[in-house]
Amino acid sequence: CDFSGYSDMAIGIALLLGFRFPKNFDAPYKSATITEFWRRWHISLSSWLRDYLYISLGGNRKGRVRTYVNLLLTMLLGGLWHGAAIRFVLWGALHGAALALHKMWLAVVPGAKASGQQMHPLSRAIGIFLTFNLVCFGWLLFRAESMQCVGLMLHQIFTNFNPAVIPQAVAGYAGVFALIGAGYLLHMLPARVDRMAQSVVMRSPLVVQVLLAAVLIWCVMQIKSSDIQPFIYFQF
Repeated sequence: CDFSGYSDMAIGIALLLGFRFPKNFDAPYKSATITEFWRRWHISLSSWLRDYLYISLGGNRKGRVRTYVNLLLTMLLGGLWHGAAIRFVLWGALHGAALALHKMWLAVVPGAKASGQQMHPLSRAIGIFLTFNLVCFGWLLFRAESMQCVGLMLHQIFTNFNPAVIPQAVAGYAGVFALIGAGYLLHMLPARVDRMAQSVVMRSPLVVQVLLAAVLIWCVMQIKSSDIQPFIYFQF
């Protein structure tokens, strides 16, 4: 919501001024593979890393092993770009290793697919689950303030997790979980539903469009829980 949202704001404001920017996020948590994730997540950065690092290092033109090494180096440098800290390097290494392993999987497993659209529905569902959890594991490294904090979170997850408190948490924060559920549902809807909604809004009379905007602004103000926070990526 933070990063994709302000990218959408930049794209929309630029369009008002006559500049057409490319899409920067394309429902990344629908990704069924790590390769697909990087085609959908922060597209401007992933395109830059591909064009100016991966291809410059040789890309996939110098054999399989060199391709895997180039993927790992590219993501290591991508992690280091976010900050000179071991947690960013480890985050880059995690994604680089995952990309290299998936590239290897595509090379050695007959019928393996690069993206979810090409998969059987069950395989796609499993792929989305695995990819989502791998990416979220990486976010622990990315978002924590220190490796000590990462270690504490992992300790809590793997050694001190108590499923019995889940119903209590849901009951205590019912409104929050309802919003999270709505967010997941909207994110996972097929792209054609999003296009249909856009088409309906665009064909609506101006009065209806203004009313929709007003309702949306009112809803945002109702769920706002704090003062305006700086964008996460302003720190990079």
